[in-house]
Amino acid sequence: MPDASRRDAAHSITLTDGTATRTREAAPVDLVPVQKLHRRCSLGSRALRYHAGKSGLSPAEWRQLSSPERGTTLVTSPAECMDHIIAMTNVMRTDQQGVGELAILIEDAWQARGLGTALAEHAAAIARRAGHHALAAVVAASNQRMLHVLEKLDATPVDAAGPVLDLRILL
Repeated sequence: MPDASRRDAAHSITLTDGTATRTREAAPVDLVPVQKLHRRCSLGSRALRYHAGKSGLSPAEWRQLSSPERGTTLVTSPAECMDHIIAMTNVMRTDQQGVGELAILIEDAWQARGLGTALAEHAAAIARRAGHHALAAVVAASNQRMLHVLEKLDATPVDAAGPVLDLRILL
């Protein structure tokens, strides 16, 4: 269970239907609820996020994602149930100076309610504070929901050939 200081530092997001959520930095102890999130997501949602039918994260992968040296991973929960993770957002460092990589996974039942847009906007703010001047997103051309979210952030294509699009968001 996350400690009280992480709960206090949570970012509030109200969805289009009025549901309150809280987003906070992930901790190593969040692996089990993140694994449960992956199991609740459909194969299609996981394939759009990982470009493969990944069923979950290994402990080693989670250590990398939750390591502050690698970037920032956020987890989102309903405000009334902070131990039930419904989304994971990653803003990871890349080998390009000042460019972070954005990725979001949202449980199917929580999609199409404004959460993706709010998480992307929050991730952009975090990336700016971390000194990034741009965010990269590698998105399946068929992932219309994520493309719509990134369009709201003025994402531009770097490479738009094939089934996967490489997009940039200038911060």
